[in-house]
Amino acid sequence: MPRTDEDVMDIDPRIAQTIVENIKGVIRHDINFFDAHGKMIASTDATRIGTFHDAARLAAERKRTVAVDGDNQFIGARNGINAPVMFGDSVVAVIGITGQRHEVEPFGIMITKMTEILIRENVEQITRFDQRMMMTNLINLLVSQHNDEDLVSYLSSTLDVDLSIPRCIVLGRCTNADADHTKRDALLNALDKRFPSGSESIFRTSARGFCILFAITDQVGSMGQLDEHHMGVLSDLQKEISHVLGRPISIGIGSMETSANQYWRSYRQATAAVEWLRFTHGARVEEYSNIGLGMLLPAMQQSISEQFVQNIFAGLDDQRIDAFQTAFNAYTRYNGSVSRAADSLFIHKNTLQNHLNALAEQTGYNPRKLDDHTVLELAFLIRNYRSFTGEDPS
Repeated sequence: MPRTDEDVMDIDPRIAQTIVENIKGVIRHDINFFDAHGKMIASTDATRIGTFHDAARLAAERKRTVAVDGDNQFIGARNGINAPVMFGDSVVAVIGITGQRHEVEPFGIMITKMTEILIRENVEQITRFDQRMMMTNLINLLVSQHNDEDLVSYLSSTLDVDLSIPRCIVLGRCTNADADHTKRDALLNALDKRFPSGSESIFRTSARGFCILFAITDQVGSMGQLDEHHMGVLSDLQKEISHVLGRPISIGIGSMETSANQYWRSYRQATAAVEWLRFTHGARVEEYSNIGLGMLLPAMQQSISEQFVQNIFAGLDDQRIDAFQTAFNAYTRYNGSVSRAADSLFIHKNTLQNHLNALAEQTGYNPRKLDDHTVLELAFLIRNYRSFTGEDPS
């Protein structure tokens, strides 16, 4: 029966070349890799790549080894053997060994088995990659407020993801703002270990970190917070990934959602939570509902927060504001004790007094007054947060 294109699995020539080079290291003969139509797509003899060979085509059609041991026996063929490579019940390739038949024929079974194993490993790797890409696409859609519902339905069905299960978004990021993003394979392995294929919790990784749609299998605590068990799982994960990556990790958690079309809301909350943890250098796991001012600052309109900061520090350059903040932070940290604050900065207390007086004069807000102190603290905080997030704080 003639072979059709639908019967043939395409093998990437780069994979084929890797296979022939691996086999070449085992036996001292040239190795040729043909597709199921008899076209050579890889070889240890680069001059032969791209040519067609009747012996290889015949081996694929008959599903058995074809030997070449005579001149002009097959067009384009050299002495040796051509053995079909099976994947299930189909021939996906033909592997050839160039040489005298009596020398290379004993290697026939060995090289076909080696090739089948290598192809299977590569196919499985490609399949895992394809599934991972589909999962990434699905999660990207689910955390967007507006998405293609048909595509979500298709991907969730293909990946066997039940979207009726209550989930919350869990985001992990490097705590250090300047941390590199190497060791992504190690991150992927750690998440695969915790949430293997078929788990109700699904995840994706990126250059920035990871995103988990964390399945809630039990009742949540008061105010919709996760219970001790779920928090324990995520706390253990945070410690494990921090250890594997060799740097601190912050994990933010959004609200639990029972409807997939509300995941975007949990995602926004998790984003705010993890960015607040990074801003405050918090290498821990925290829910959005517990981040205090971190709930307020990201929600403020940029124009309003900028105007607020500008009104407080009008006319002051960045260097002057930074100097004021150093004095202000020390004064705050030591609960208004000028002597202890000055000692911590290695300056005379009169010098600190002068800084605080200048701050009051140039901003109109006196840090010694409780109401004014609150305004100044918020202004410094907003300025730092906008700078951390890459927004112009001035």
